Amino acid sequence: MFTFAYPALLVLLLAVPVVVVLYVLARYARKKKLAKFGHPDSLKDLMPEVSKYKPPLKLALEVAALAFLAIALCRPWGGVHSSKSEKEGIEVVIAVDVSNSMLASSTADNSGTSRMRAAKLVLEKLINRLDNDRVGLIVYAEDAYTLIPVTSDYVSAKLFLNSIDPTQYDNQGTNIGAAIDRAIKSFSPDDNIGKSIVLITDAEELDDEAGAIDAAHQAKKNHIQLNVVGVGSPTPVRIPTPSGPMINPETGTPVETALDENLAAKIAAAGDGIYVNASNSDALNELEKQMDTVKKSALETNAYAVHDELFTIFGWIALVLLLIDVFILDRKIRWLDKITFFKKESAVVVLIALTAACAFDASATTNRKERRLVTQGNELFKDGHYLEAGEKYQQALKLEPESKEALYNLGLTYIRRANNAQSDSLRQQLAKAGAEAMQAVAQALKEKPNLAADAIYNLGNLAFNSEDYAQAVQMYKQSLRIRPEDEKTRRNLRIAQKKLQNQNQDQDQNKDKDQDKKDQEQNQDQNQDQNQNKDQNQDQQQNQNQDQQQQQQPEINPQSAEQILKAMENKENQTRARVNKSNNGQEAKGRSKNTKRW
Repeated sequence: MFTFAYPALLVLLLAVPVVVVLYVLARYARKKKLAKFGHPDSLKDLMPEVSKYKPPLKLALEVAALAFLAIALCRPWGGVHSSKSEKEGIEVVIAVDVSNSMLASSTADNSGTSRMRAAKLVLEKLINRLDNDRVGLIVYAEDAYTLIPVTSDYVSAKLFLNSIDPTQYDNQGTNIGAAIDRAIKSFSPDDNIGKSIVLITDAEELDDEAGAIDAAHQAKKNHIQLNVVGVGSPTPVRIPTPSGPMINPETGTPVETALDENLAAKIAAAGDGIYVNASNSDALNELEKQMDTVKKSALETNAYAVHDELFTIFGWIALVLLLIDVFILDRKIRWLDKITFFKKESAVVVLIALTAACAFDASATTNRKERRLVTQGNELFKDGHYLEAGEKYQQALKLEPESKEALYNLGLTYIRRANNAQSDSLRQQLAKAGAEAMQAVAQALKEKPNLAADAIYNLGNLAFNSEDYAQAVQMYKQSLRIRPEDEKTRRNLRIAQKKLQNQNQDQDQNKDKDQDKKDQEQNQDQNQDQNQNKDQNQDQQQNQNQDQQQQQQPEINPQSAEQILKAMENKENQTRARVNKSNNGQEAKGRSKNTKRW
């Protein structure tokens, strides 16, 4: 059976007769113009290099190539063969608490977001991450109800999730045991399929705590993992109603409710699962890691028919015809005329053409694989899996080393990982790798100006985060030269210029402070020198005064000096006489004493 994927494009075959008609009209116009110069038989000798048969042959080749290209664009199909695909995953049943306490605030503030709204946001994100899994939905208060059975229809699951309203259920309470029993019965009977229950509750006003623990143990016996997501705050808050806070009819006081995390953790432990608080930013990741421990199995096997693609055959034929047309000119060519197209030489030409066609097809296959890897990396990047996305981009670069898109995206993964890195050394290494990738992409300015502008913009952001505001300003300006209409880059440029101005002012102030300090030290040195000079001047002044005093003393008269000397000699003689007299008296006493003793 031979069919076309796009049969409407067969209208392109009408171009074949149009080309033939245009060729005939062109040949007729050429003949009329030649007739003005003389009779055609006489002009043959004047145009010995003109071939009579090559123009029609070239036309036939070109028309045939055009026809085969038109057929290839219609995507011809041959036979049909069957193919199968398996879908591996687990079954997840989500049980949502719809008691009146879920209307209360999820925070310690009575006016905060309701617990039900917080639960819906968490569950919607969780459903988006269940790629190949089946999901079911039940609600419970005093009793448990099935909203949607286990299914792969995520759209319907989200619609039912958004329609949940605690005010629609009259029998109020929090019967967690009934909810777990209902969830166990909602799974398929196949024991080979992994199963998990996600229980959303505030664990408030539990009717039967022991029954909930027993139900969790029963789920564990059935090899069903039970995880609990707590919503609310341990701080008591009031339950709102359209007419005001809910009032306890017995006491007449407002009813208050609080999250019982201890009980929620006990239920999760009994069910071989974990407890997480919905207000925790990492709660969803922890829950997903725990559910990944459940064994995955084949949930669906899809069989579908696949057509044999034949467009490549027609494309190769058209390529060969065009290559042959290249070697055939309107005028005679001596070396080409010597070639017989049914000998070995012609086989070489055909072989070269087929080799080129195969190389072209291999290159196209490589490009398709590279684009597919980049697309897969983009999906992982959107979900925040930067490490896995980087691996996809690296695989794409191995297939196509010149792919600037893959290199640019790889650089972005390095930058995002650097922003989330815990250690400074790892952050610096990742930032350096991201900068090198962006610099390589920025060099492709002529081939991909927009991509180069984005790369230069990212280099400016890296410089800005490193407080190198001068480099950031330079990068933003360079990006604006390529793409002047980019308001985001222009805004960042203004911010970087302001930061650079403040930085320069701080540097100038620091320089002024250093200069003032130096001037102050110089002034102190000068003052010390002045004091020393002052002391030296004082010493010199004293010496000068002494010299002046000595110089100003009056000279002694020679007669007076002689009188003074005589007086001094007389006084000295008198002193000597008294000393001698005293010594003689002591000697006489000594002698008298000695004589008496003997």
